[in-house]
Amino acid sequence: MDTQKDKLLAKAERLNVYRHGPVAYLKKSITALLFENWVNVLMICFPLAIHMEENHGDPSNIFFCSLLAIAPFAERLSFVTEQLALHTSEVLGGMLNATFGNVTELIVSLFALKYGMLRIVQCSLLGSILSNLMLVLGCAFFAGGIVTKQQKFSAPASSVNYSLLVLSASSSLLPCAIDANPSEGAPPGSGLVVSRVLSCMMLVVYVCYVTFQLVTHTFLYEDDDDDDEEAGEGEEEEEEEAVLGVAGSVFWLAVITVVISILSEYMVDSLEAAAVGWGVPDLFLGTIIIPIVGNAAEHAAAIIFAVKNKMELALGIAVGSSIQIGVFCVPLLCVFAWSIDIELSLNFGLFECLTYLITALVVGAIITSGQSNWLQGVVLITGYAFVSAAFFVHADPPELASHAEHHHE
Repeated sequence: MDTQKDKLLAKAERLNVYRHGPVAYLKKSITALLFENWVNVLMICFPLAIHMEENHGDPSNIFFCSLLAIAPFAERLSFVTEQLALHTSEVLGGMLNATFGNVTELIVSLFALKYGMLRIVQCSLLGSILSNLMLVLGCAFFAGGIVTKQQKFSAPASSVNYSLLVLSASSSLLPCAIDANPSEGAPPGSGLVVSRVLSCMMLVVYVCYVTFQLVTHTFLYEDDDDDDEEAGEGEEEEEEEAVLGVAGSVFWLAVITVVISILSEYMVDSLEAAAVGWGVPDLFLGTIIIPIVGNAAEHAAAIIFAVKNKMELALGIAVGSSIQIGVFCVPLLCVFAWSIDIELSLNFGLFECLTYLITALVVGAIITSGQSNWLQGVVLITGYAFVSAAFFVHADPPELASHAEHHHE
């Protein structure tokens, strides 16, 4: 008992970031935030983007600078979230990481909604899901599989995640099927009505999912104790790195979120002009390029955890983040758009919905086994390359394009 008490006291002391005084705290926190990651060099693009926006510069350059600047701020958002998670349970920490990892996509979508760019809202969210499920998870499986031949994780938890992914994909496919083959005598806009009803149902499912993960079945989402013991002392040292504290973490979360909001507005506002200037489809920028940058922090974190053979955390970031977007963010935006009289549907288009469903089925087939290897990582990364190539040449059908233009006006 005394040993356990001593460990708890030692941990409390390590988590006390103010023990060396306020000056030492400020110096250490600023250094950790700004100078301990080479990606932070890209933060210089933030003032450049502001300067060009205020002086009505070339939209292509504004988009490029905003896109580059978002990467380090999204990564720092992940770092701050991890600092906050040190003061919570492992499962809650993983959920916080997934939640704030999606802040970038959510803010981009809100600004796209503000400008009436409904297709960019849909495609950026779908692109984030596809990026997480194939690129991020694939790289994690590949990197982890190179170090450890066969990696294991909870099959029951993966089965639950699989069912939620397929449910989310189905919620998009059903309105798409209704719009593509309207029933005789059905009122116009039936797909939109179904989308709104399904969105409300999905939000209820998300509440159930959070309860399942944090209350009733927490044990499914935690790493085994045996694995923790094998990790050794090096792992414990990692947990000692409390730098910001709770108050500092909350403050920096607010500051970074405001910065990402400014960059997101610049990026969305200049997206269409940048697409024309570069000769690239705007849907390709929204579905492939923006999510890759927005998911940069999650990408790095998932690979690091996989290399350390902490697969529950790696899957929590990649798959958990996708579930959160599909079951929470997309329905929430649909309901929010409904509340301000904007017709945002779950019908992403036939090509997009089928891509989503196929991705969910392929990923589900891999993760339900409860183990992974490097070849499965190659399969997922190659699948993402297929999707990227298809989106580069894909154009919206006339009915979706005209609907988007109507709202953009």
